[in-house]
Amino acid sequence: MSLFQFPRTIYFQRDIFDSLGDILQKEGIRRVLIVSDKIIMGFIGNRLEKTLAPIERELFVDVTPEPTIRQIQNALTALKGRHYDAVLAIGGGSVIDFSKALAVLISNPGADLSTISPFEVINLKTKLIAIPTTSGTGSDVSFGVVLTDDEGKLALGNYALVPEIDILDSSLAPTDKKITAATGIDAFVHSFEAIASNTSTVFTDALAERAIETIFHNLKRAMENEENAKDLMHISATMAGMAFSNSGTASAHALGHSFGATFHITHGTSVGLFLIPSILFNSQNQEAKEKYLRVCRILNVNDIEGLIEEITKFFKDVGQPCRVRDLGIDRQVYASKIEQLISLSMRDSELAFNPVLAGEDDLRKIFTETY
Repeated sequence: MSLFQFPRTIYFQRDIFDSLGDILQKEGIRRVLIVSDKIIMGFIGNRLEKTLAPIERELFVDVTPEPTIRQIQNALTALKGRHYDAVLAIGGGSVIDFSKALAVLISNPGADLSTISPFEVINLKTKLIAIPTTSGTGSDVSFGVVLTDDEGKLALGNYALVPEIDILDSSLAPTDKKITAATGIDAFVHSFEAIASNTSTVFTDALAERAIETIFHNLKRAMENEENAKDLMHISATMAGMAFSNSGTASAHALGHSFGATFHITHGTSVGLFLIPSILFNSQNQEAKEKYLRVCRILNVNDIEGLIEEITKFFKDVGQPCRVRDLGIDRQVYASKIEQLISLSMRDSELAFNPVLAGEDDLRKIFTETY
């Protein structure tokens, strides 16, 4: 069954964060649990206290990167069964994923988080609200949640976990060029993967194509902290998130996940590294190729070769490496890990959405040539 789902309400405007209290009151929220981390609260704590003066609230700010199931269960214990009208996540992907999982436990205290799937019914008894502080992950509009247990990362998901309300305010986004670049590249790759995915639709294509165009023309200026460019990047990242959340991603993510986990490279940088090889590989599929050619027209180039040239120039402009060697990784060290990378990629669920069936030999060729 085809399904397209995204937040019921999206607020978007620079500095709209300062109207958060008014928004919550309008939405009928009187008691809210705010989930964030200590670094973010150090930047926005005073703004938050001011805007939420009329709202009863509780803060949980002990979220760390790559949250574990045990940490979420401990958070539930610390909250002692209190009721909230909403769980409000303020942060990046880890904070939003933590909040989604915590909302599940608040609603169903005995739930097994490791079994979350699209095939079960989850009845949340509290609203989920997301305020993303990075322009890239798409977690604010995604049905997915990534958690960690004793055996590693768990990529889980359920459409009940798409936040009901999404609040986009680019004044919360980082000013660090490297973070802006990595998260922006993540959104750029999300968009290309969404249009290539074998479960893409006209809904997802429309969002992804516009996100590609907007990111292509604004990421560099956003890195220089131009306000309009940052506004557009923040919205485009969410558009890309809505696209891939309803279509899936594909080979660039499967390979990038494996590479990033093996060499401890930032997610956006890792998936960006495999975007061009994925476009070339997936162009064997006529439908995917036609979609890439639509992007060619959007970016004013004539063919796939021209598209690759434009992406390569774009990557160089924003500091995104195109080759593994650009990251300073030794050739022999990399070569020794290729079979491991292949094994991890073949197990990655995102590979199932690729428009061209990829076998071990295909992945070995891509990994080898990307050095």
